[in-house]
Amino acid sequence: MKVWDPHFHIWDVRPNSPSGHDSAQLFAPDDDPIYTIQRYEADLSMEGFELIGGTFVEAVSVCHIEHDGPLFENACLAEAKWVADQCSQSNLPYQIVATGPLESPEWPSLLAQLQKIPNVCGIRQILNHEPSWPRNNRLGNLLDSNKWQQGFSTLAEAGYSFDLQCNPHQYKKAAEIFQRNLKIPVILNHLGTPKREDLLEGQKYWEGLQALANLDQVSIKLSMLTYPNKQWHQDSLIKETVNKVIDLFGVQRCIFASNYPVEKLEGWDAQSMYQEFQKLVDHRSQEEQEALFALNAMRIYRA
Repeated sequence: MKVWDPHFHIWDVRPNSPSGHDSAQLFAPDDDPIYTIQRYEADLSMEGFELIGGTFVEAVSVCHIEHDGPLFENACLAEAKWVADQCSQSNLPYQIVATGPLESPEWPSLLAQLQKIPNVCGIRQILNHEPSWPRNNRLGNLLDSNKWQQGFSTLAEAGYSFDLQCNPHQYKKAAEIFQRNLKIPVILNHLGTPKREDLLEGQKYWEGLQALANLDQVSIKLSMLTYPNKQWHQDSLIKETVNKVIDLFGVQRCIFASNYPVEKLEGWDAQSMYQEFQKLVDHRSQEEQEALFALNAMRIYRA
């Protein structure tokens, strides 16, 4: 099975790192502070699966939580440049999802600089609020910000996609914004980052997800299943949710992703994870499985 991995990270968390990363928020995989493209590819070397490329997804939007302005914006730019250099050292093709504060008055300038970096094809800015991911304890719910919405709209002219990461109670607001910006492809990260209680309660999760699925520009990543349950492969609720999500969005808008090295920290080696992914969909046709593991992601990220 060929794998185009549409969600992985590489980073450098050494002191004074040139990559813009922040050791206060990110970890050193296997106690080595530099997780290079070569280490990632070694981790994704599996029997029965062949990594053929992928999409790097930013990590700076959880970093430098007390800083805005030039310090943070320079870190966003530094990450994209460092990653582009890393990816140039591989024989495999990679796309890059960078980050930046869409609400910043300096966003247009930062966007122009990002557009000069090879293979940057989109933006992610983590928006999870209440429960809040690190920067959003201070920034609040950016989806409610007119400045953020204005910054988001600039992605259309840039030809960029947007990787959405937010909580279930934010889905409907996000869908309203996307409805006004139909030319911007959106990829919902990590099954929508539901807690297990969100899946048990169900209504808010599924109603919000339906609002997003109603928009043809929205796709979804089947990833970070450890967030609702580290032992997700033994949890019938998680397994049923994944297949219900595939049915809701349709096979062509769903993509499996490793979320490495984060899932490695949670105790999942890539071999075991991808074997369990395949078990989730082994009742589906070979053609559908090939779409879920590689072809959809290549199309969505314009590889």
